[in-house]
Amino acid sequence: MLRTYALWNNNKSVLAAMVTASVAIIIASISIAFTTISTSYILTSAIPGIAGCYRSSRGVQFFIPYLLLFVFELGLVSLTLMRTIQNWRSDNGPLYTVLVKHNIFYYACGLLLSVVNIIMQVLFSDYAYHSFFEDMLCFLLAIFATRMHLHLWHINRNAHGSDALLYMSDILLPGRTV
Repeated sequence: MLRTYALWNNNKSVLAAMVTASVAIIIASISIAFTTISTSYILTSAIPGIAGCYRSSRGVQFFIPYLLLFVFELGLVSLTLMRTIQNWRSDNGPLYTVLVKHNIFYYACGLLLSVVNIIMQVLFSDYAYHSFFEDMLCFLLAIFATRMHLHLWHINRNAHGSDALLYMSDILLPGRTV
């Protein structure tokens, strides 16, 4: 969200819309999670030697949080693409290019993994399958965010020597490039 906010030149209305949407989605997802956990049937694993419990019930309420996440990420990628199209000619510095490329890649992977989680929730009732993709969504998005920050660090280091630092104010100020 902060990268999209930075691309929109710290527009307060965009920030307010993103924060409102994210808070609404978080509250809805938590309330759905609590209602579905209380109605789940817990079964012991059928695999010998594997201890644990698996959720066996399925229904629409199990994939609604991923559907909400998909809609939110679709909104963020739309905001990013709108801003990119608006500033195609004026902002073409390396920092802007890196932010846009990584944002689009991050959101595309998030959208794809959200769709995979929705499909897994609908098609398979076995908890082991869709919990794998739930965890993979979190891990991959964290890896992609770290990858972008590492790339920004390398660009800054190569542009200004080994002792240079990239400050957050460099990212958030419109028109500044590294």
